[in-house]
Amino acid sequence: MIRAILAALFLVTVLSTAAKAQAVVKFGYQPTAPIATFIAALGTGAFEKEGLKLQIENGSEGAVLLQMVAASQVDLIGGGIPALMQVDSLGAKLKAVASFEYTFTDDDGYSAEAVYLIAPKDRGIKTLADLKGKRLAVSGFSSAWYLALRTEVKTAGLDPKDVTFIVVPFPQMAGALLNKEVDAAVITSTEYVRTSQRTPVEVLMSGTQINRMKLDMTQVIIGRDDWMQKNEDSVVKFIKALYQARQYMQKDIADTGGKTLKEMIRTQTKFDDFLSDNYFKYRAGYVGRELKFVNPLDIPKSTVERYHEMLTTGGLLSGKAPVDYANIVDTRYLKRALKELGVAWDPAKVDP
Repeated sequence: MIRAILAALFLVTVLSTAAKAQAVVKFGYQPTAPIATFIAALGTGAFEKEGLKLQIENGSEGAVLLQMVAASQVDLIGGGIPALMQVDSLGAKLKAVASFEYTFTDDDGYSAEAVYLIAPKDRGIKTLADLKGKRLAVSGFSSAWYLALRTEVKTAGLDPKDVTFIVVPFPQMAGALLNKEVDAAVITSTEYVRTSQRTPVEVLMSGTQINRMKLDMTQVIIGRDDWMQKNEDSVVKFIKALYQARQYMQKDIADTGGKTLKEMIRTQTKFDDFLSDNYFKYRAGYVGRELKFVNPLDIPKSTVERYHEMLTTGGLLSGKAPVDYANIVDTRYLKRALKELGVAWDPAKVDP
């Protein structure tokens, strides 16, 4: 009897110690815009291996996630740089600490584009100027592509008011195009391919062409500055989990053509085989190629400066707080994470 009691007490002590060793991080995520690195991190148990218990809170749109983190409802989120700049200009005091997903077309023509601006050919839209009087679907009014397109249509000689921007969730854009509810859309690369199988489409621009960047990021990891300073170890472990997930992805791509990763994509997103394969082609299979431009998971200064220019020119920064690179990006967590993993930091890749 005594032995049984002692054994039970020992088990309780062990379980209590294990629970204390596992830090809880509340993470805001947008499932309608899935990120391959996060899929791999969940699929490989990367967060648990770093001693983190992830509490995932889903958000419908980037602006919603920013509100959640600013209000302390979550600790970290995946969000866009332009929206971060806008809320920080109003005094939100959020910081970006690592990249979540890159997008680019590299020198050999490999396309890792997250979105394309497309229109069915029967709408007669071949250039941005043809968008006058048309309905254009965007994922949200805080999205980078919406903000950039406001500037681009001006360059094409239009007033942004000449285009009716309509918010449509990514999964519903193909249906909206085919049903003629909208005339054009900034649509995910995977849905673009699927739409093109059902009707001929005109590709007006890729995502990086819209933003005029060599290397762009759909999302970065964002948190409240005060919370991250108090929980530096958790932030570093979170970044280490993302890095190790990307290492796994890179190895799986090299060894099996991404067989295991593709299965993770199918399982977690519930995509069919066709959509999973195209998601892998554009959004996951590029991992490792970005390293010719940038340090792992880094946020290039030139990208942030381009967004700053874009927002300033468009008169879309209404607050007074400075939102340049030094004020919205904090690389200390990423550098510490890479150092602990034995990964060298190349100064030549800081600003591609």
